[in-house]
Amino acid sequence: MIEPLTIPGVRVSRTNSMQMLRQIVQMTGNLSKLVIFSYSVTDGWLRQLMKLRQEYQVQHITLVLDRAVMIRHREKLLQIERVADECYLTDSHAKVYLSQGETKSIALITSANATNNYRNECYYGTDRPEEIKQIESDISAILGTAFCID
Repeated sequence: MIEPLTIPGVRVSRTNSMQMLRQIVQMTGNLSKLVIFSYSVTDGWLRQLMKLRQEYQVQHITLVLDRAVMIRHREKLLQIERVADECYLTDSHAKVYLSQGETKSIALITSANATNNYRNECYYGTDRPEEIKQIESDISAILGTAFCID
């Protein structure tokens, strides 16, 4: 059984990043926009992201991944192109999931990479407008220095 996320709140539990992402998309509703920061991403996780996109009619997906990892695994860029609308490479090791719905936004700052591992992961989840605004500002600053893959 998947434990529901505590929003706002902090938690350490055995889970994986896709379960967490799925829950915040469910909370923000169909037609949301996603920004996903991760050190790495697996093929299976990308396939699940595509299913999530279709199931919830996700309008836009931005992936932000570690530059050094993606240089070593360039073949993943072809898969990413099929799933994401934008992909950025950066030296940031942030792991942030931001789901922006029509009436609600939720952010998770987490230890979990975009992989299918079930581990004890921690996260801070918030839907507080002032915190979401700060996270959006931080994301903009990071993307301002990142390399966009066309």
